Amino acid sequence: MDDNKILFVDLDGTLIKEDLSNLAFLDYLKKKPLKIIYHLIAFLFKGKPYLKEIISKDFKVPFQNLTFNKSALDYVRDVKNRHRVVYLISGSHQILVDQFQEQLKIFFESFGTNRNFNMVGQNKVHFINESLKIDNFDYFGNSKKDLPIWYHCKRIIYTNISDQLRTIINSSELEKFEIKENFD
Repeated sequence: MDDNKILFVDLDGTLIKEDLSNLAFLDYLKKKPLKIIYHLIAFLFKGKPYLKEIISKDFKVPFQNLTFNKSALDYVRDVKNRHRVVYLISGSHQILVDQFQEQLKIFFESFGTNRNFNMVGQNKVHFINESLKIDNFDYFGNSKKDLPIWYHCKRIIYTNISDQLRTIINSSELEKFEIKENFD
């Protein structure tokens, strides 16, 4: 196992059971039910990254209420302790990802969705390859949205996956490594 590669780690469903964008949306809906209608209409023209930014601006991540994947966090800490560079990369908005980064303090840097770029699927691959100029990396995720990234990484690291996704991963020729989920 080559431990010199960079590790990119997904957040929602991987490190935590919840999806931060969903939590932010529900919070915004509760606090500003009429205003959300305007933003949902604007979303039709401006896209998902716009809506993620609007709902994330005033949202404080409720760390005490999150369900952490203890096994995943232990794995990331172990990788970092072996002096590997570990990045957090998420489809949640950068505002939320920054809060998570600040709370955990285990990532070299964090990347999330911004107003013009939804950091999911193929967009993550593009960002890693084109913006960061990295093509030799491992990726730790949990969802079908992660398949495009896994197709471009050197090692598939996964947790908390469906049986259907397990079948797809097992058919891959790439090296695979499962971290059994342990949500606390």
